[in-house]
Amino acid sequence: MRSESADNSLHTLAPVIAEGRILDAVAGPDLRGTLDDIADTLGVSYNDLRDAIDELTAGGWLVLELMGEALVLRLPEDARAAS
Repeated sequence: MRSESADNSLHTLAPVIAEGRILDAVAGPDLRGTLDDIADTLGVSYNDLRDAIDELTAGGWLVLELMGEALVLRLPEDARAAS
């Protein structure tokens, strides 16, 4: 049985794990789809994905575009040029 502090630690780390998975995914081609599709692809919750996208876009690590019904997540151009 997990302790309450262990559950809280996992909850606190979930957005950080989601951020890492997003950055790993967009290091190659752009990541496209609905929030639900992208969350499923990355194996993270919808809410953790939203939190991670907010943090990464605010920090300039991720660019978010809306194309029709889908989101497109990608690295900023200067990050792509450096790789």
